[in-house]
Amino acid sequence: MKKITILTGCLFTMALASCDFLDREPLDAIGKDQFFTTANATALEQYCNDFYPKLIVGYGAPKSYDWGMLGDDFTSDDVLPWERNTTSFGLATVPSSASDTQWKWENIRACNDFLANYDQSPESDEVKHKYAGMILFFKTLDYFNKVKAYGDVPWFENVMNPGDEEMYKARDSRVLVMDNMLRDINQAIEWLPKKTDVTLISKDAALALKARMCLFEGTWRKYHGIENPEKFLQEAYSAACELMKAEYGYSLYQGSKPGTAYHELFCLADQSTNPEVILSKAYDPGIDKGNNLTRQIFVGETPLGMSKNCADSYLCATTGLPISLCNCEGHTKHTTLIAELANRDPRMLQTTATPDVTDTDHCYYMGGKAPNIANVTATGNPSRCSTGYPIVKFYNAAEYSASHYQGTEDAPVFRLGEIMLIRAEAAAELGTITQTDLDETINKLRARVGFNHPLTLNVGFDDPVIAAAYPNVQGSNPKLIREIRRERRIEMFAEGVRYDDIRRWACGNLLTAPRLGIIIEGAGYSEEEIQALKETVGVNEDGALTIYEKRYAGQSPTPVFEDPKHYLSPIPTDEIGKAPNLKQNPGW
Repeated sequence: MKKITILTGCLFTMALASCDFLDREPLDAIGKDQFFTTANATALEQYCNDFYPKLIVGYGAPKSYDWGMLGDDFTSDDVLPWERNTTSFGLATVPSSASDTQWKWENIRACNDFLANYDQSPESDEVKHKYAGMILFFKTLDYFNKVKAYGDVPWFENVMNPGDEEMYKARDSRVLVMDNMLRDINQAIEWLPKKTDVTLISKDAALALKARMCLFEGTWRKYHGIENPEKFLQEAYSAACELMKAEYGYSLYQGSKPGTAYHELFCLADQSTNPEVILSKAYDPGIDKGNNLTRQIFVGETPLGMSKNCADSYLCATTGLPISLCNCEGHTKHTTLIAELANRDPRMLQTTATPDVTDTDHCYYMGGKAPNIANVTATGNPSRCSTGYPIVKFYNAAEYSASHYQGTEDAPVFRLGEIMLIRAEAAAELGTITQTDLDETINKLRARVGFNHPLTLNVGFDDPVIAAAYPNVQGSNPKLIREIRRERRIEMFAEGVRYDDIRRWACGNLLTAPRLGIIIEGAGYSEEEIQALKETVGVNEDGALTIYEKRYAGQSPTPVFEDPKHYLSPIPTDEIGKAPNLKQNPGW
């Protein structure tokens, strides 16, 4: 059952090839009397299946080098690829065409076409509403991607055809667009059945999307000065609470033991029996639909690494304090890389690797060797890394193959862990959070990995590092809001949300911070390797690798974020040329 999305997609392709009335033109252009008036449940389902590969990202398209949601974090301050990201360094330009941007409307048109005509199907209302609910989910998801990218966008309720004047209208306010999206996702929730297959859109997935988009919009409005943020924060909280009810049957994945549970969650070949996952994207090399994730992480053809800034955010496991305050050996004052990584929030060594060969739970593939920094060092460690903090989240050593596209891991698209974080953050931003909220969300996430320092309403420390990172926090309990943001950064690392989080919090300052890697002294390198790292990569005054500054000297070597320009993406110039009423986003 885990491959139903892939298999039905294949069936859809075969149906297109074999049905006379479908093989002449795209499905959303078929005459209504030829498709909808005779469409049974299978045909309606096939229409919906066309949207899965277009909008459900996961670990990227099967048989591709696409990093998927992990790659979405390349623009953030968490995941640093060896080659600098153009967005992060102010090198992005206004695209001339909509190709490879979110300013494409084919999916919206196809959704509107279905919604205008599905009722002609001879199926029962229950069946028709199920698939209309799926289409409303996909329309909402596509619009969510557009609002995140551009802010205001034109809202299309009906099918647009060439020559229709409305095709060239100005953008509608995001207030109107988000209200319409909320209306549509609520209708989807009403019509969709609860989850029966983890790879299919369900009521559960629609609730998860509602929670995600409402948290984004509520906090965007709060921190960017737009009317009525409370409305969306309350909707986010309510959707998360609904999905956490016992009747939906979700619980956190516990794995084989706390020391590996978080890592194991992302290495499962089948998420169908995982009580945490609400929606997943399936991969199966057995039907030529494998992913390339484990191989790419291991071989490092595009070396990646966790940033030092992110690594420093993991709390001390001994004291429960930030490492800037705990005064533990190797934490507050650096000694060795092994000491730095030891005795931290257990998710740290389930996300990155340690060279400590005595740590049999977490060594993964470092084998006692110092990190291999791209091609600069020759440590004997077979996996190349950009920062010295190699990413092992999503890495399944048991299934590594030198051959491409052999990955079987199914990608969690929505999971309970995120829903818990949404509930906690929405409540904290509303100022209504209780200890029960924390105990049922963040403290369960910590307990899953054996991190025995519960978060309380009255945060017992004042961390100047995180206060400087989030200087604009609003609310009666800013320390708690900051700690919830810390928790989200750690739990959701490399799941494609960090860049959006920074923008919705109006914290572009985080994207101008130096991009740093490990402190190389005490990391296990020879004197020759240390010298090579200093000469090729460079270090700062603390001895931490400066990933881009030396290698890109004279070529915009430091990250850039212009306010308000970089909070939104530019609209393609040829689209403005076609529709003179469109106005470009500020700064572009």
